[in-house]
Amino acid sequence: MNKIKVSVTATTLFLIFYTITPYVGLPYPYVFASFVTINVLTIWMVIRILKYGEPSGKTFNEQWYDDQQP
Repeated sequence: MNKIKVSVTATTLFLIFYTITPYVGLPYPYVFASFVTINVLTIWMVIRILKYGEPSGKTFNEQWYDDQQP
């Protein structure tokens, strides 16, 4: 689970950084480089989740959402 936490946290923090870059006044090349980087990080995060994630074990018919308690 720690392997997933690192990728999700890093991608989320970089997404926040990317979101505020136009308002900070960074030049366009930096904003574009951040755009490319966030796409790479998102793909990396998805691969890590699919590779190291643990399935819920519940079927769609058993429970609509995983976070709801019966």
